[in-house]
Amino acid sequence: MAEASDGETAKQDGFLSEQDATNMSAIINEAKKDIETMSMITKMKQDNMEGLAELKKLSTMEVLGGMKETLDNLKLIEYLFKDPQKAVKEMEKEGMIDKAHIKKYRKDPALLEQDTRRGLYFQFISLAVVGGFIE
Repeated sequence: MAEASDGETAKQDGFLSEQDATNMSAIINEAKKDIETMSMITKMKQDNMEGLAELKKLSTMEVLGGMKETLDNLKLIEYLFKDPQKAVKEMEKEGMIDKAHIKKYRKDPALLEQDTRRGLYFQFISLAVVGGFIE
């Protein structure tokens, strides 16, 4: 019986691998050193108090889950953009690109990669702020 409950605890507590935790910590530590990111956080706190207050209602597990999902998506971008033209086609097919920007991204797939990374980074940092990992 003790083994089963230990296994359940490991499943419950272990949705973040040690590598995920290390990667997330590295991003947070770099963000804290980055003047532009810290400026973005200050602006976000000033401009979006209500939205942040709403997100602060999320549990720590929900915040960490969102951060892990964002981290996974950042890794996926790495894989997806090994073939930039294919990445644009796939993201367009999945409805992930605003129709107003499709021509621009078809012409310059590197811009889509840059914008996607920036968006995911902002999402990760926002969740880190909500979770209290960045003040």
